[in-house]
Amino acid sequence: MSIIGTLRNKMGKFLVFVIGFSIASFVLGDILGPNSTLFGGNDTTVGTIKGEDIDFTSFQSLYEEFSYNFSLNSGTSPSPNDVQLLREQVWEKFIQDIAFQNEYDKLGVTVTSSELVEMVQGNNIHPVVRQAFTSPETGVFESEQVVFFLKNLSNQSVEQQQFWSNFERNLIPLRLRDKYENLISKTNYVNKLESKREYINSNQSSSISYLYVPFYSISDSLVSVSDNELKSFLFNNKDDYKQEESRSIKYVSFDVSPSIEDTLYVKEEMNNLKSLINQSSSDSIFSSINSDDFDYYISLREDEIKNLFGSNPNVGDIIDPQILNNQYVLYKLSEIIKEDKFSARAKHILFKWDDQSLNPKSEVRNEANRVLNLIRNGSDFGEMARMYSQDGSASNGGDLGWFTEGQMVDPFERAVFSKRSSGLINRIIETDFGFHIIDVSSTKSNKVFKVSKIVKDIIPSDVTRNISYRQAEIFRSENNNMDDFLSAAEKFGLKISSNKINKNDQTVGSLQNSRSLIMWAYGTDDLDEISNVIELDNSYVIGILSEIKEEGTSELEDVKFSIRRKIINNKKFDFVNDKLSGIEGSLDEIAASYGINANVFTMDNLLLSSSSLNNVGYSPNAIGVAFSMDESERTKPFATDDGVLILQLNSKDSFSEQEDYLPFSNSLLEALNLASPLKIDKAIKGFSDISDYRYKFF
Repeated sequence: MSIIGTLRNKMGKFLVFVIGFSIASFVLGDILGPNSTLFGGNDTTVGTIKGEDIDFTSFQSLYEEFSYNFSLNSGTSPSPNDVQLLREQVWEKFIQDIAFQNEYDKLGVTVTSSELVEMVQGNNIHPVVRQAFTSPETGVFESEQVVFFLKNLSNQSVEQQQFWSNFERNLIPLRLRDKYENLISKTNYVNKLESKREYINSNQSSSISYLYVPFYSISDSLVSVSDNELKSFLFNNKDDYKQEESRSIKYVSFDVSPSIEDTLYVKEEMNNLKSLINQSSSDSIFSSINSDDFDYYISLREDEIKNLFGSNPNVGDIIDPQILNNQYVLYKLSEIIKEDKFSARAKHILFKWDDQSLNPKSEVRNEANRVLNLIRNGSDFGEMARMYSQDGSASNGGDLGWFTEGQMVDPFERAVFSKRSSGLINRIIETDFGFHIIDVSSTKSNKVFKVSKIVKDIIPSDVTRNISYRQAEIFRSENNNMDDFLSAAEKFGLKISSNKINKNDQTVGSLQNSRSLIMWAYGTDDLDEISNVIELDNSYVIGILSEIKEEGTSELEDVKFSIRRKIINNKKFDFVNDKLSGIEGSLDEIAASYGINANVFTMDNLLLSSSSLNNVGYSPNAIGVAFSMDESERTKPFATDDGVLILQLNSKDSFSEQEDYLPFSNSLLEALNLASPLKIDKAIKGFSDISDYRYKFF
């Protein structure tokens, strides 16, 4: 069973279970039957890959298989985030089976049955199989365990046999992908000139001086930008201002919160449970059945139990239900047991020394004694720990929590467990870790208090939800256009929220799990259309589609600020360039003539692989210019993102020709091979004419 568990963890992402197919077929029969209104008779195509349509039925069938596999591995149903991840995996599976398989077929890449045997029990074991059958004690792969497992597979449960069958089946696409990527990677090649260039980039350095005038040193008020300039700039730079298709919505929300009646109902239920728990034969079972929390039977120590039950707790004591974090909580002291080992609780301040030499160690001891005296004289232990301790517990005031005999090093443990009362240990304790100042929070004890904990969430009742829904429904029915909607919202004090959304977003603003609102917005093309009441987790929402932006060039209004800034900087460059071009002399002389906003800097040992200049910032283009220059050459003024530069090359280190550039060739080739899988993935998807319409369905 442990082997199967390991394989589940390693291959859970890839395994597909046919049992889930029957579940999917049953569910989909209702969803897509002749009486279904899910799609309103529209196209049910979830996506298209290389001209092949993926219909909703096929997609959802595979999703159900993946979901079944997830639940089998984790023991829980997928959360909303898990559902999103599983759907993404299903989509990738279709891309693999269609787009990638097409490439495999072109090149004749296959995996034979003998190869599959090799991957499981031959000389070319797949890494997942190898890891599953590696001994945790020795770290050695045990091939005989594979053989033993396979020989006894027929004696295992049907579930385990099916798991192994699917595991083997899913090794095939993994091996196909490996073979294809390895084949393509063999085409990677680095010639001598590329190797030499890499050597030069890594080793040749230059010394430069540069005059820099930042744009921010020039007031924006010196230049003006007209609307025609903005429009012309956008027209001439369309490719720099592309936008994805997006939509904007306005919406009002009717929150659903528990009413006083809902709270009283839960309180009455808790009072009833308080009476019933005393009649139960097992407090832990009773709590597990009736609590909304998984932490229903907890173990507490003496200091913790006092905070709940006071200084003299007795078995059977019950704390009346109390509200905590929108929940009612009930505690009962069910049992007091004695463990075989004692435990204690302490906090400490640790002082470390660097080596065993006398002086550093004695200095650290003196510092520890100084802090100990401060604590003796009234300084707060927790504050001193936060200030001086060299241990991870410092941020928690030095608190180590409860620890059992044998957990701490011997000198530390003896000091804590020998103390008969809580409080500061009046001496420094030395261990292999350093010097400790110790405060015993709770002396040793082997008592453990078992407490039943029943939690009930205070949630809105159906009546409360219906009242909120009715309010939203009335609001919607009385306001059928944008103007009425907005004025009514203002009249009733409803907050009107606005958000830009994309088709694959999962949430709108602060509304959690609000995918249904996004799907509504993408299900209509009518501006100012008002939605029906949409139910979310804790609210009812009514939305208005306020704007549709098509894919293409951004509208001027959306990028006006960015364009204005670039035009202003261009004009500032013209201003600075005109001023600098009329000045002669050295860089220092030019800077002095320009004024205080021009400064000269020098950088030695500048490498071509660098991407920034001191006091200038990110400027790879300027570095490229520097390495294209001859010694003593100076550039004319040119613009960077944030200012104006004049470069002067002081010197360029000569480099010796190498007889062999193989090390640089190898490093370049390794980088190419590492990047190949991602490039292959991007290339195949890019040439597969993939259209993704999942946003219409999920």
